[in-house]
Amino acid sequence: MVMQDSSQAQGSAPKQAEDFVMQRLTLRQLRVLLALANEGSVSAAAEALHVTQPAVSKALSELESGLGQTLFLRRGRRIRATALCERLLVLARKLQADLRRGGEDVASLARGVSGELLIGATNAALADLLPDAVAALKAESPGVAISVRTHALKDMFDDLRQGRLDLLIARVQGPDAPGDLERMPLMRQRELLVISGCHPLAASRQLDWELLAQQSWIWPLPGTRMRALQDAKFRSKDLALPTNLFQTDDLMVTISLMRRMPLVGYLPGSVARVAAREGHVRILAQDDAGLPLDEMCAWHMREPQSELVDRFKQLLAAAAARLEREA
Repeated sequence: MVMQDSSQAQGSAPKQAEDFVMQRLTLRQLRVLLALANEGSVSAAAEALHVTQPAVSKALSELESGLGQTLFLRRGRRIRATALCERLLVLARKLQADLRRGGEDVASLARGVSGELLIGATNAALADLLPDAVAALKAESPGVAISVRTHALKDMFDDLRQGRLDLLIARVQGPDAPGDLERMPLMRQRELLVISGCHPLAASRQLDWELLAQQSWIWPLPGTRMRALQDAKFRSKDLALPTNLFQTDDLMVTISLMRRMPLVGYLPGSVARVAAREGHVRILAQDDAGLPLDEMCAWHMREPQSELVDRFKQLLAAAAARLEREA
């Protein structure tokens, strides 16, 4: 009998794991893996999956035998995923999201819809960039179903990774930009200083910063990047921060209040121009009044995109170019 030396054994382990994942790994096993990671115990995973505990233990044993590695370490009554298990969980979540999305696409096609596009967007994209691109796509393909979501940016990035969004349109600060996603730059924007159209000072040609600082302001919430930028703007002018404040990051609330109350504040350039055209605000041309921000980008997964997503990216780029020309 020929004994395999340790170097041969070490070399065969990765090949064994690769062959198992490529040829023998099943969705049932991945669902068990997800349940174990989410629930923290065999009994809880079995209950979540509506199967017996021996069935969960058997699936885990099959995985660990096929991979030649331990996937969970016991910590008291709980279990903790190993590094290899964490990597498999990424694969499991991605496959689960792909299957969910595939099911939604099949259901849409069965209803007679010619495609579905799931978009996430931050406030700055909602005034004209996103509506212009959506209108252009619907004009080309009326049968496409389009959904737009606008919840917290971190949650939308997670939705993008999990397949619950196809595309996310957002400005993200450099250090906060997710390295695992692709981005397509669309346009640069500045936050513009505006004053309510109903404000007694709205007709003034030039307003000094000392006078502006004494007015009622819309101010970003603490802990946000816009709050840090506006605080820094006032410090650069050697001004105390305004004390008469209404704090919000919701653009709809901001514009609604500026229609009704004499306020000063900052709005994304495209939003400010729309509000100014409608007479809700006046853009103030103070020296060095604008605030520089990161580029508006379309974010997506690294893998090849569907034809529908690629076409929408083209329409977004065309809309952004037009808006920059008109700015």
